[in-house]
Amino acid sequence: MAQEGATLAVDTSNLISSLFALLPVPVAVIDEQGNIVLANSIFNDFFPKTTSVNQIPHHAVPVDGLVFDFDKVPLSDQGLYIFIGRDTTGEEQLRQKLVQMEKMGAIGRLVSGVAHELNNPLAGIVGYAQLLSRADLDPSTSRMVSVLQTQAERAGSIVQNFLNLATKTQPEKKSFDLNSVVDNVLSLREYDHKVHDIVAILELDHDLPQVTGDLGQIEQVVLNLVVNAEDAVLMTQGRTGEIEIRTAVLNDRVRLEVTDNGNGIQRQDMDRIFDPFFTTKDKTTSSGGIGLGLNICAEIVKDHGGELYAWSTYGSGSTFTMELPVAVNIDDSEPETVAPSFGESLSGKSIMVIDDEVTITELIDDYLGRFGAKVEFFHSGAEAFERLCTTSYDAVVCDQRMPGVNGQSLYRMVESVNPDLARRFIFVTGDVLNERTRQFFEQTGAIYLRKPFRLEDLLHSVQTVVGFEDSGSSTEI
Repeated sequence: MAQEGATLAVDTSNLISSLFALLPVPVAVIDEQGNIVLANSIFNDFFPKTTSVNQIPHHAVPVDGLVFDFDKVPLSDQGLYIFIGRDTTGEEQLRQKLVQMEKMGAIGRLVSGVAHELNNPLAGIVGYAQLLSRADLDPSTSRMVSVLQTQAERAGSIVQNFLNLATKTQPEKKSFDLNSVVDNVLSLREYDHKVHDIVAILELDHDLPQVTGDLGQIEQVVLNLVVNAEDAVLMTQGRTGEIEIRTAVLNDRVRLEVTDNGNGIQRQDMDRIFDPFFTTKDKTTSSGGIGLGLNICAEIVKDHGGELYAWSTYGSGSTFTMELPVAVNIDDSEPETVAPSFGESLSGKSIMVIDDEVTITELIDDYLGRFGAKVEFFHSGAEAFERLCTTSYDAVVCDQRMPGVNGQSLYRMVESVNPDLARRFIFVTGDVLNERTRQFFEQTGAIYLRKPFRLEDLLHSVQTVVGFEDSGSSTEI
């Protein structure tokens, strides 16, 4: 019986040793000073030549793509302890995602505020450029005014794209030619290519079918891919920077490839290049980014039913590929826009304009006055309400976001005392349309325009309200 007991003790000891060695987490036996007495194979693989756990952090320790937290548990009354790792990779990834979500939420709020501040001056620039374009100008000045208006509208489109991403709005879909987008982007980058000695090589399929999507958003994706390629070739030494842009159609998908001969992307970074806030750019240079460009591009392409992906050979360059569905049958025909002739179409009509931006009120006063309207403007909702309580107007053009009494509040105040006048409101907004604002416009059926707006759209809105017919739904011009 004694022999059996000894055999059992030996077997138990061997079993414990085997279990200790085979544990799927790093484990060590340590003394009171933290010196390692015994460690299993995983611990030795993770921390080779480590003699004391005092050299190892106890929280969020990254090892071979995993993350561990370590605990110290008493083992015996001889001063020995178990130092055991707990795999917290999933928890750490979740924590990082939550942090990123907080960052993205903060950026969304920041973008909303910045967009409002940018769209107000852009509305003034676009509006006065439109007025200038109708003046009797010499060809050179007319061309400069046209460029000014086009670039201001493009800036407004960029701001709107960021707002669309912040609110996950559906893109405005229409059919367009991707080759034309490439040509437009390269015309914008032509000067930089000359300055930095970058060669752009085009291989465009001239029988390329049209694609369906938001033209402004896709142009921003192409521009971002080209700028990223520029940054990549600028970091190379000893060779001329080359960017190849190819378009083709494959299996009912239109494909765009942007290839550079830069240094490429390291293998361990490839899975992260579309993650928010991840960047391979040198942040000490002027071109260093914050890691949002490709993430935003991927979201845009995904919203269009497409795909954005990349491959790279480190030391030889990278290729980014965008695939989009071939255009479906969409009725995207637009009537030819003809600037209305100045006249007396609003003669005798009284218009109130409310906006805290003096430039906007003066622009609207100038423009509508050319059609015979009598315009009275205010720069605060409170002052405007006092006047609206005693005076009736044929239309009220009101900014959505103002200090103090904002557009929605003013509308509700007017509605309570004069419902008919409230129905003549036209809202202009340079801000993001959040869910609360969308519900407000849907409930009231009010017309609204996004800044920067076209003056022709403003005139059309005023003419619609002056000859008001209840449509029962909100209208964005």
